[in-house]
Amino acid sequence: MSKASEIVAIATAEIGYKEKATNSNLDSATANPGSANWTKYARDLAVAGYYNGGKNGYAWCDVFVDWVFFKAYGKDNGQRIQCQTGPYGAGCTFSMQYYQEKGRFDKNPKVGDQIFFRYSGSSGADHTGIVAEVTSAQIITIEGNSDNQVKKNTYARTYGCIIGYGHPLYDEADGTAAPAPTPATEKKKTEATEKAVSVSLKQLSQGSTGAQVKTIQRIIYVRGINSQISIDGDFGPITKAGVIALQKKLFPNTASEWDGIVGKNTWTAALTALN
Repeated sequence: MSKASEIVAIATAEIGYKEKATNSNLDSATANPGSANWTKYARDLAVAGYYNGGKNGYAWCDVFVDWVFFKAYGKDNGQRIQCQTGPYGAGCTFSMQYYQEKGRFDKNPKVGDQIFFRYSGSSGADHTGIVAEVTSAQIITIEGNSDNQVKKNTYARTYGCIIGYGHPLYDEADGTAAPAPTPATEKKKTEATEKAVSVSLKQLSQGSTGAQVKTIQRIIYVRGINSQISIDGDFGPITKAGVIALQKKLFPNTASEWDGIVGKNTWTAALTALN
């Protein structure tokens, strides 16, 4: 019997696992941390014969979700439950399409679902995770490749970057319905979701590294500026060229902004364009 609670439990146990700088200490949750997209998840799935090749060194949010189902149910049954009928499950867009082809994709979240996000105007998905909890106001997720680690995140149900939810073929509902909130609880949750949050964005230039470099690399990728760019958190010459190309799109009449440096103006314009 496959259950949503089993998936959430396995994913929860992985919270805090950090991606690795090299192909070393892959089984340690915290050793050898880095931003090179090396994980035990891609290694284990490669050994099991997933996908059309090894995926270590690539963005791994979808790989993490697949690994959780693999650990729970094995390769064949795990892929069946995820509605996967081809070798391209490591890509968010392909995974979303598998659910859509089975008629199991909509805007109604349930615990154990696979959530998909889009941060651009493209038709595909840019990020994914597992729904761990659903309330009338919020979605709580567990996501791989979130700030270079497995992380629990909370979103308002109205968050505009959520595309929808893929519903795995669980054998039973397993308590996925959200409990009805009391008026007092509802008020607190609504107030919590309406609070403004601030994020500190660093100025990035050639030589910068880290999660925010990955963010600008993803923006370059999903806008179709450079589909070959590596989302590795390393701001090298290719990323700089991509930033300049992005700046030319964002500031077509202001050549002074085409400097390859991601400062306040570029961050603001890039993130505003995603909305």
